[in-house]
Amino acid sequence: MKQCPNCKTTYTDESLRFCLADGAILSSVSDAAAETVQMPFGKEPMRVNVPPDSVPTVFGTPVSPIKPAKKGFGLIIAGILGILLLLVVGLFAAYILFRPTNNKSSVVAVSPTPNVLSNAVPNNETAALKEKLANLEKQMQNRKNQKPNQPAETFSSPKQTGNTARANSPRDGFLALRSEPDSETGERIAKIPHGATVTVLGCPKPSNIGKMAGRWCQVVYNGQSGWAFDKFMIF
Repeated sequence: MKQCPNCKTTYTDESLRFCLADGAILSSVSDAAAETVQMPFGKEPMRVNVPPDSVPTVFGTPVSPIKPAKKGFGLIIAGILGILLLLVVGLFAAYILFRPTNNKSSVVAVSPTPNVLSNAVPNNETAALKEKLANLEKQMQNRKNQKPNQPAETFSSPKQTGNTARANSPRDGFLALRSEPDSETGERIAKIPHGATVTVLGCPKPSNIGKMAGRWCQVVYNGQSGWAFDKFMIF
């Protein structure tokens, strides 16, 4: 038999350890010392007021009371997770729709600027000048590779009798002795001073230098043979 030390209520059930009235720990007593107290049974459920200082124990270990879970807390967490999931899905969809496309194959046609067009014209003119110079160099090289022309059997006689003449170029101070009877392709191989004497081998045919009409004469000066224009010589 067990008895509550506070309210002195006795219990015949040996399995009980706590008082049903105040929750105190029951103590064992003899059957003679304790009187059997019968608890009246009513419609209302029996209430047990457990003091705050008394803590139930299980096999000597104190057991903390289990706090009931708050209702609706799980629903709040589930709602927050659902909202976060919707935000992530919406952001991902917006990124897919509005992300920039780097299409390397697309080429944007841009009209050339005035500077580009202005720079293109000098380049074309330079290319044309280079082509002309290349043609002139080719012609000069071909003439150099050819055998020198033999003097014609008959030359037109100079203006005056004799085979000598004097250079008459007071403006420049010299008469140019050229490798060919041409002022453009013929190279200047010597400068004949004004008044110097040259030997005239012949003047084959008339020619022009700009607006000046005359003849190219084959002459010899200081052992060098070349061509000189007769308008700058006195026979």
